[in-house]
Amino acid sequence: MNTTTFYKEIKEIKDFSLIMDNDNYHKIPDDWFVIVSDIVDSTKAIEEGMYKKVNFVAALTIIGILNIDKNSEFPYIFGGDGASLIIPPHLLDKSKVVLIETAKKAKESFDLDLRVGVISIKEIVKRGSFIEITKFKVSKDFTQAIVRGNGLELAENLLKKEYTNFKIDENFTYDYTPDFVGLECRWEDIKSPKDETSSLLIKSTNPEKSNEIYQNSLNKIHEIAGSYSQRNPIKEINQLVISFNPMVLNAEASVFSSNIFFRFFLILRLLIENLLGVLLMKYSSGQWSDYKNRVIRTTDTEKFDDMLRMVISTDKNQTKELEEYLEQEYQIGNLAYGIHKSDSALMTCLIFERHGKHIHFVDSSNGGYALASKELKARLKAKE
Repeated sequence: MNTTTFYKEIKEIKDFSLIMDNDNYHKIPDDWFVIVSDIVDSTKAIEEGMYKKVNFVAALTIIGILNIDKNSEFPYIFGGDGASLIIPPHLLDKSKVVLIETAKKAKESFDLDLRVGVISIKEIVKRGSFIEITKFKVSKDFTQAIVRGNGLELAENLLKKEYTNFKIDENFTYDYTPDFVGLECRWEDIKSPKDETSSLLIKSTNPEKSNEIYQNSLNKIHEIAGSYSQRNPIKEINQLVISFNPMVLNAEASVFSSNIFFRFFLILRLLIENLLGVLLMKYSSGQWSDYKNRVIRTTDTEKFDDMLRMVISTDKNQTKELEEYLEQEYQIGNLAYGIHKSDSALMTCLIFERHGKHIHFVDSSNGGYALASKELKARLKAKE
């Protein structure tokens, strides 16, 4: 298998339940690299009402690196307040430029401190960890990376605990101009089709039984909350409402200009584009009439990267039953979990082609994965 095209050549699985099948996984080549970005004090920023900006900055790293070479394929994970990407070596130097510029934009445009770093697969293996990968075909328009092993978790910890060893040299230069075109956040918060939309994190704490624990958790979620389509928080086109709120559109405009006057005109342009989009979706046939369905088919609501990450919709009885199950499993030492409940979801979008490749990152409103992670870490610490 060619190391550069390694990820592209992996066969896709077509059922999320198959993520526990060992035969579907492949080890990442030794010459690849893990890129990690993490917003410092994201919980504080969320408590101050900046959760949309936190999600937007987390996606900024992903779009910047994906835009380096649109013919390359590699895994990436959106974590709500950060991101992880696993890249081939030919993208490394340009990725470093992207990371430096992303951290700069996070500070100048959103007043958020973004830690960014690069850890080699060789370093991860040297420290006794590994990363294996497969691909899950969510729909005809979207294929998602599934990651296992503890390598990503190690990379995130190294970024936080040994930052000086893995951060990007601020004086690093390379002849490349980062491109962040395609990152959008133009939808209003998406009301839950049931009582609640929850961001859920589940991590096995029993390494010898991890596959069984995750499989049991998936089976229980299916039993309680229904199938993927039944528990998906974004399932009907009437849930999707384009925003005309300048404060919502300001996040996208801020990426392309820190000047308040230029940003005003950018927001005005986005408002006009949104109005045109509403009219085309309402009165056109063909591709525009199917646009909202394409969005729904490309939502990133359930994934696995050393833990289960899910955004699901449940009624209050289902939420209660699910929490009771997770607490029981936590008390007997099988897993730790974190859950953040809201009445809506928010969506951050990567649009590569308006009627082609889309990816839509979904999180629950008012803190989502970041606050669920805070809960998860508290439970992990309590069991130490």
